[in-house]
Amino acid sequence: MLLRLIKYTILFLILCNIPSYLLAYFGSSLGSLASYASSLLLLGFFALVKEKHKPLFPFIALGLLYFLLSSINYTEIDEDNYFIKEYIRFMVVVLCGIEVAYKTSAKEVYYIVLIGAISVIINASVFPLANANYYPTYGRYSGFYLNPNFAGSVCLIGYALSYYMKRKWKLIGQIIFTLAGILTFSRTFIVIWLLISIFAIVNDKKNLVIPAIGAFVLLLVFTFSSKLALNTDRFNALQSIFTEEQTKTEVINRDSRTETWSLYYDMIFDRPFLGHGFMKFQRRTNNYPGVHNSYLMVIGEAGILPFLVMLGIYGHLLVTSFSFFKSHPEYFYLTCVLVLALMGNHGYFNNFYNVLLGMFVFVKLKELSVQRNFHFSSSQK
Repeated sequence: MLLRLIKYTILFLILCNIPSYLLAYFGSSLGSLASYASSLLLLGFFALVKEKHKPLFPFIALGLLYFLLSSINYTEIDEDNYFIKEYIRFMVVVLCGIEVAYKTSAKEVYYIVLIGAISVIINASVFPLANANYYPTYGRYSGFYLNPNFAGSVCLIGYALSYYMKRKWKLIGQIIFTLAGILTFSRTFIVIWLLISIFAIVNDKKNLVIPAIGAFVLLLVFTFSSKLALNTDRFNALQSIFTEEQTKTEVINRDSRTETWSLYYDMIFDRPFLGHGFMKFQRRTNNYPGVHNSYLMVIGEAGILPFLVMLGIYGHLLVTSFSFFKSHPEYFYLTCVLVLALMGNHGYFNNFYNVLLGMFVFVKLKELSVQRNFHFSSSQK
């Protein structure tokens, strides 16, 4: 019972972004307390588990290489030991989170991120002016996640895992995750939602109901739009797709990620082996808004070695999850979300939802591979 309570608390803190949420709305004391609590609970969970599993060395190698190489050109004065703290926090997640990954089911992850998606809907309908990171009337909602693109990624995680659930919770979740994702007005959410839906229909014709769910959610948004403080530009662009109006491509293309990434290409080629140092691609400056791409962040700050390790990890997850596409499509969908989400943010080493879920998928695929090999060996006898 104690282990289960600790596990659920860890999942809630990390997958619902609670430390950052508390920091933004309730101050540094509560935010820091929640951040330290997540690390301490991971250590406690690891200590209490009787049968330990082997660590996932690819994730350990990624952390070691990134922090070691990014420290070489890290020249800023670090009075608060921020670099050391972030290194320790990440390694605690990688070393201790393995036990959480083994002890967690897809259903449990689903219910936790469902809470996060509901927070987005509540943000839009009850507290529309609660927007700590943007101006109050921004009109793109994020709930616990503070950033609408981050919230959109989490909604996609839940949507991917909905294909694991039984009929009632599958339908409930797909409506909630789709509605919450639309309220973020994330372009990435819409594209990946469509991609997963197409794969789901190809895999099972019973999923032909998905377009109807999407249409129902859009109808809800359009019907109640006058009662919601929605982002005018993005809402009009979305609405124009379904009307006779010309689609507002300038809104869709504005502030595109590819333009942001291109600002950093010369810097990457300038130091491809050792990088420019910790935080150089994450901090916003006058000329650079932050790279908003974890792959480019890794190679830009620490060089090509950790970049190749990261590609190897998520490439392995993609290939392996696709081999189980027919029997367990949810892991392939989830991997696609994780891989593509890394192209939209640069918080991989301080916002631990992606690495924890990457480890979760890794161990679940490992268990499925063992079961498949066992059945194959048994059939040969």
